[in-house]
Amino acid sequence: MIEIPLKPNLTPAFILEGTLKEYSTEDLHYHSCHQFLRISTGITLLVEEKEKQPLFSNMTAFIPAGLPHRSSVMGTIVNYKSIYLDENLFNPAINEIVIFDMSELGVALFNRINLSQNKTDGISLQCLNLLLELMKKEIHFKSSLTHIPVPRNPENRKITEYIENNFEKKLTLSEVTNVLHYSDRHISRIFKEDLKVSIFEYLKLYRIFQSALKLCESNSSETITSIAFSCGYDSLSSFYKDFREIFSMTPKMFKQKNRRTIKSF
Repeated sequence: MIEIPLKPNLTPAFILEGTLKEYSTEDLHYHSCHQFLRISTGITLLVEEKEKQPLFSNMTAFIPAGLPHRSSVMGTIVNYKSIYLDENLFNPAINEIVIFDMSELGVALFNRINLSQNKTDGISLQCLNLLLELMKKEIHFKSSLTHIPVPRNPENRKITEYIENNFEKKLTLSEVTNVLHYSDRHISRIFKEDLKVSIFEYLKLYRIFQSALKLCESNSSETITSIAFSCGYDSLSSFYKDFREIFSMTPKMFKQKNRRTIKSF
């Protein structure tokens, strides 16, 4: 884990923006200031020590100072914009990374802010102050997208990597556990102790996570049925049941909600 210093010789708030092709850093890193991160195009995984979360569209990540994280690109190049803040400017008493749904007003303010070391216009400062007041409320509107647990045990990483490379297939427990030279029972036990979910719960979570990403792709013509089958389901009713269990809405409702959001961005 590394620290990326950002504050020296800079104002209490400043911006970094650009593109990511693969990841922000290869290892987890942290900053000595707060960060608001938004993705304008593409999808990234915000990876933490214990879980990873998708970030795209009007979703915004608040990353408190000192918390380790990294961004990993999914698919095409990602365009991002981050506002970094001195802790004294924004102190919501939150000690975890939060991904929340920013309102259209918040997005407009965020996009208008232009802060640099050499010159900062008065309108940007006004927009920043308005944004921070708005974020005190909106930061509590957590996104409905699911979190994927991250294993700490290297052996369990082999299990999750196998699932992530083969989730579109029909998998049995013995096929998954064959990557390790232990009994199914032993592997199942150490997996659940580490990730707090069973192997098949992780498989279900990962499949639904992948289907949610596909549903949000604005240029995709895939039907919900084809998405379900491409993510390893052989029963549409099972797919709907699992999707509703995790997102509290049907895949169709999720698709309509998130595609509207992407188009309005």
